[in-house]
Amino acid sequence: MAINTPPNISARIFYGLRTDIQYNAHYLTDSDIIYPAGGVIVIHNHLQKKQKFIRLQDKHKPIKSLVLAPNRRWLALNEIADEGQKPVITIYDLTTYKRRKILTVPFENSTAREFACVQFTFDSKYLVAITGEPDWYLYYYNWDKGKVESHAKAQNPSGQGIVESVQCNPSDATLVVITGPYTFRIMNVSETVWRQWGWCKAENINITSCMWLTPDRIMFGTDNGIIMMVENGELRQNCIFKAVEVMEMSLKKVEAEAEEGDKGSVSSKQETSSDHGTIDSESHPVTCFINFPKGFAFACGPGYVHMFEKETPHHWRKRNLFRISKKSYKHTRENPTWSPLDAIQHITIDPNQETLLITTFRKQLYNVKLFGQHMLQNPEIAFVELGPAMHYGRINSMSMCAWKPIFMTSGEQDKSIRIWNYMTDDVEMIKLYQEEIHCVSLHPTGLFAIVGFSDKLRFMVVLIDDFEVMREFPIRNCKQAKFSTNGHLFAAVNCQVIQVFSSVSFQNVFNLKGHNGKVTCLAWSANDLTLVSCGTEGAVYEWSMSTGQRIGEVILKTNQFRACAVNSTGKTTYAVGTDGEIKEIGANTIRRNLGLIGCALDTIILSRSDMMLFITGGEGGVTAVQLPLLDKAIFNEFHMHNKNVTSIALAYDDQTLVSVAEDASICLWRLTNSEGRAIALDKDFAYSKEILISKKDLQEKINSINLLSTRMSELETEHTYQLRQAEATQAEKLKEVHEGYCAAIEELKEKNEQMENEHTHEIGMIQQDIAKLRSGHEKTLQALEADFNIRLISEYDRYQSLEDKTARMRKDYEQRLEDLAESKRQALREMNSTFEARLEEKDLLLQELQEQADMEKREHETIKSSIEEDADREIIEIRTAYEVQLKEEKDANVRLKGETGLMKKKLISANKEIDEFKHQVSQLKAEHKQFQKVISTLDRDVADLKKEITERDGTIQDKEKRIYELKRKKQELEKYKFVLNFKITELKNQIEPLERDIKEKKLRTLELEESLETLLKQKDFRELKINQLNEKLSSAKKDFLTEADRNLTLKNTLKKIKIDLHNMTADFQDPTKLKLSVKALFHKYVEDIDFVRSRMAEDEAIREFNRQRDHLEKQVAALKMQLEKSLGGSKSDIGKIMDENCTLLSEINSLRTELKSTRTRCFQLESILGLSARYIPPATARAKLKHVTEDREKLEESFKQKIEEREEIIVALKEENERLLEKVRCEED
Repeated sequence: MAINTPPNISARIFYGLRTDIQYNAHYLTDSDIIYPAGGVIVIHNHLQKKQKFIRLQDKHKPIKSLVLAPNRRWLALNEIADEGQKPVITIYDLTTYKRRKILTVPFENSTAREFACVQFTFDSKYLVAITGEPDWYLYYYNWDKGKVESHAKAQNPSGQGIVESVQCNPSDATLVVITGPYTFRIMNVSETVWRQWGWCKAENINITSCMWLTPDRIMFGTDNGIIMMVENGELRQNCIFKAVEVMEMSLKKVEAEAEEGDKGSVSSKQETSSDHGTIDSESHPVTCFINFPKGFAFACGPGYVHMFEKETPHHWRKRNLFRISKKSYKHTRENPTWSPLDAIQHITIDPNQETLLITTFRKQLYNVKLFGQHMLQNPEIAFVELGPAMHYGRINSMSMCAWKPIFMTSGEQDKSIRIWNYMTDDVEMIKLYQEEIHCVSLHPTGLFAIVGFSDKLRFMVVLIDDFEVMREFPIRNCKQAKFSTNGHLFAAVNCQVIQVFSSVSFQNVFNLKGHNGKVTCLAWSANDLTLVSCGTEGAVYEWSMSTGQRIGEVILKTNQFRACAVNSTGKTTYAVGTDGEIKEIGANTIRRNLGLIGCALDTIILSRSDMMLFITGGEGGVTAVQLPLLDKAIFNEFHMHNKNVTSIALAYDDQTLVSVAEDASICLWRLTNSEGRAIALDKDFAYSKEILISKKDLQEKINSINLLSTRMSELETEHTYQLRQAEATQAEKLKEVHEGYCAAIEELKEKNEQMENEHTHEIGMIQQDIAKLRSGHEKTLQALEADFNIRLISEYDRYQSLEDKTARMRKDYEQRLEDLAESKRQALREMNSTFEARLEEKDLLLQELQEQADMEKREHETIKSSIEEDADREIIEIRTAYEVQLKEEKDANVRLKGETGLMKKKLISANKEIDEFKHQVSQLKAEHKQFQKVISTLDRDVADLKKEITERDGTIQDKEKRIYELKRKKQELEKYKFVLNFKITELKNQIEPLERDIKEKKLRTLELEESLETLLKQKDFRELKINQLNEKLSSAKKDFLTEADRNLTLKNTLKKIKIDLHNMTADFQDPTKLKLSVKALFHKYVEDIDFVRSRMAEDEAIREFNRQRDHLEKQVAALKMQLEKSLGGSKSDIGKIMDENCTLLSEINSLRTELKSTRTRCFQLESILGLSARYIPPATARAKLKHVTEDREKLEESFKQKIEEREEIIVALKEENERLLEKVRCEED
């Protein structure tokens, strides 16, 4: 199966719903569901279990929501922008699965990073989008043309509340409702202008969800479980319901309610059925409103969905209550409790209104049949998982089986193990645990597994529906464990040691030591003769499984290796790590070091044919690398995940690749070669179909089958008997019904004939009536014509008279109009003359006012700087007013009056300022008087201070005399100091030999410390060895063998005693021989008293030694206290005391080391004597004791001499300390 180019892989199935996206699941058809997963949009056919994918341009870009158009042809992705970027809406065509349009904010000054909500109009031609904080702007897009038709502010005019949802009217594309916490606005657009209408007072209502129930009704829910109604823009006060309790809704129009009085809308709040006591009495928010032609649904309560069926256009009745089942073994434990992960996040309905689909915060889709059993038959209908039951939280381990098409995964957060079948794309088994799971490995047969828990490593048998623990190993927090290729061995990491066990005998075959860091990966060769391991310390080790020795190593401290793979021969290893390079290792050297994708690499896997290599790294990429490696790596990179891939596995037939990521998403890849064809299978390859089942379970199942078969036969006979009885009764009923129908038919025939006769008679009568009415109608018509002719003549005469009258009135009015015009002209002349006179007066008044204004400007030049800006602004305002109102004289006069009023106000303000200044001057004068008083008091203080200065001059003279006397004393003290310095030099000469001794002792202590370190290392090494041996011993023999050995030895000794006692029976007649034989028997089987006494004496010596040590430590503590008291002396003396204390400490340390050595020697002596063993014959113990205790007196004498020497040294040091302290005290005096 030679492949010259990198193998191609194509995603076949991808599971892992993204729960961080709003509206994250929609029905395209009855069988196709679209949802986001990883870095793609998945179109999943749940009937055929096939998938199609829409790959996103930037898979790492966060997505806010996923909105489907009403015609189910377009999909809008609301993407969150990076800092400083504009938010983007991408629209995809769901027929071609390609991107159609990209929409963004058209204005540069927008600072929002995301669209808070997006919605298509009912005709799918327009798209309404509202930006998030701080803008809260509504944009109305004609998305096909890519332009904004109109825009408006979406937030409340007061600026309070936030926007979370926008809903378009189901029949009017220009009408939307905007909702959110403390926000409710109905807005309409006409000619690009948005206007608000209707009720909007939601400042105290936390709205959580909203929908258009009908084109003129809006229903919304609140955070305290209340449903409210807005009809034709007005809030219906009589249509407020409790979401949990309401059973029916009657929403008749207001006019009908007014007519019917008390027979208006009826809410069945009183009908709180006892069947729904399962819902908590506490209020829950109403979320996820969805409307469909046959009714509507919403979520309220812990995992509850309420569905109402439409009975009439104004009446809805509650039909079903759906809930995520508490007893679902896939998500709950023995005592299931409500989890926030099961909160309803989104609800959608299929196009045929047969299925309801929901999403929660788990990576799982749930569905339920919409019109199934009524709630009277089943109060709570449970949701069913759509697709396989997914992990929630990180998948930390995965293992592939060789014999079967299955693989095993373990969840870090949900503490579960799941077995998946990649042929049927389903989960075969799920098991939940209380302990944390760190790693899993599946046996090649698929019948066994090893699982690393937080407390132990367990070897399990995989049964048909359960895991049964077969053996436990004391390895805590095992992060890596793996079966060998052939399954007869398995390796597990215990801290930094790799332990290899047999899968048959469970014996610890090898302990592989060498890693100093965390072991990150284990890899077996095809023939199981080689095991390769790598760690974070940068080491890759190769171990021989025949000897347990390390046969190869490569150490690269600059890199932390994360994964490795070995070829079938075990001679070439491929390793990846944090440096982002793939390393080909062979013969203890790195043959090739090739860069790949420019970031850290996480996992690596090699096919059985050694011709395909797959590597993961970065954020979700899977890379196929061509083998053999050349100087430059040739590879193809494939993307589905958008989080780091934690593990990959390759099927035994090299046709399926499985990858799992940190977000619990699972991708199944199909492998093909470069030409697109599937890779050829091995001949005669077939998967195993066998399973394991315990004998007890099998017997139970056989018994249950037998019981069910007998019950079935009983039911069949009972059913046939009931069927016969039912047929007989039905035949009798049918006969009765047939006779009744025949009689009824005859009666109906007679009635029909009678009715036909009556009908013909009625038709004749009706025709006669019609003829009479026709003749009467003709007569009345003629009479009316004659009457109307007479009326027309009279009306014509009246019209002629009125016409003459109007002509006379016209002439009269024309004459009156001429007279009025002449009088108007005369009045205009008079008014012009009067207004001209007034204008002259106003001009004179204006000149006077101008002069007065000039005078006021000259008088108020001092305050000009303060009012200049106001005056300029007022002048500009007045000038603009003049330019506008110059045409009309009245406005000019008003303007002049306004100016005079302003000037008056300025005069008043100026007078007020003058008064304020006068007030300030009076305040300043008062302050001046106070300051003069203060100055007088300060003068008195100055005089007092001068007196004090004269007094202090006298005291200074006295002080100078005192200083002169002190200087003379100082000279005397300097003489005394010279004498003391001479004494100090003498003391230093005496100290020098002591310092040399101290240096020698320090060197000695260093040598002792070095020897102590070597001894400690030897001790640690031996303790480690002892621990390992103890573990081996405890795991190998256990209590049964120890008890058996003890029992055997006791039996043997008892047998010997019985034999000796039997032999003594011959000497019963001879007392002396009997006495000697009893004594010999006692010495043979009972411990010697001398031996016990020697032990007691030795223990007493150790206690004496400990008592001496405590005494010396107390003396050292007393010396330290004296040293602290004498710290006030000279520095040289303190240094000497410190040196002496150091010597004392070094002596104490040496004594401690000697004590430790004596204890170790005592232990050695006990081991030599055999006192640490359990069973020793007295004769051998006496021989050993005699051999050892010959030189005991010599040892005691040597120890006593050493103790006396140390005591003499301590006494001498004490005397020296006391002498130095006395000198220091003398100097201080």
